[in-house]
Amino acid sequence: MVNSFEFKAKIKQGMIEIPPEYQQSIQEGRDVRVIVFSEAKPQPRLMDQLAENPIPVQGWVKPTRDEIHDRK
Repeated sequence: MVNSFEFKAKIKQGMIEIPPEYQQSIQEGRDVRVIVFSEAKPQPRLMDQLAENPIPVQGWVKPTRDEIHDRK
């Protein structure tokens, strides 16, 4: 007979703690199968990060609209 259950947990010092309500279902020394699905957050794109947190540059002055569109 196979018992299965699912729960969410945080990894602490490389270990996953089994919630108390499931511990009675697992006997010490028994083989178990573990499947891990990591819910990693996607990394924001570099351009998105820079748009939200621009790098300050000393002496830089934001150009005016006319300067941006000036064609020489």
